[in-house]
Amino acid sequence: MDYKYIEQLIDRYFEGETTLEEEHILREFFAQGSVPEHLRQWQQFFRSEAELTSAHLDEQFDSRVLELVGEKHVEARRITFSRRLRPLFKAAAFVAFAIVIGTAVEHATSSGTPTEPQGDMIVQDELDPDEATPLDIRSAEVVEGVDSTKVIN
Repeated sequence: MDYKYIEQLIDRYFEGETTLEEEHILREFFAQGSVPEHLRQWQQFFRSEAELTSAHLDEQFDSRVLELVGEKHVEARRITFSRRLRPLFKAAAFVAFAIVIGTAVEHATSSGTPTEPQGDMIVQDELDPDEATPLDIRSAEVVEGVDSTKVIN
């Protein structure tokens, strides 16, 4: 028997020029029991290829593989816009808190009782006891109807 056609198909197969029908002819040829000696080197290749193309996965394949791997199904979480900005809100709150604490500390260290009168402030020693206008020393405003002796005490 002349096997030149099969040899030509093998050459065309490895060059990628065969049709599906010609590849099927090659698989059937090498699947038979009597293959000439000079073509036996390709027999295992085309038999294994035919076995691979005929193998199909059943419907439970995915569940069995996942069971073997031990991987659990994880659902995706929906991330909202406010959840995405939550770290930014935390950072802004921290900065505001630091500013408030810093301002309070600065105010506490800088405000004290003045040792010398500044500007238009009235000191108790400068008040004239004979003066008829009573003053509220805390706010330095003129208060009418208040006895000056009670305020200065």
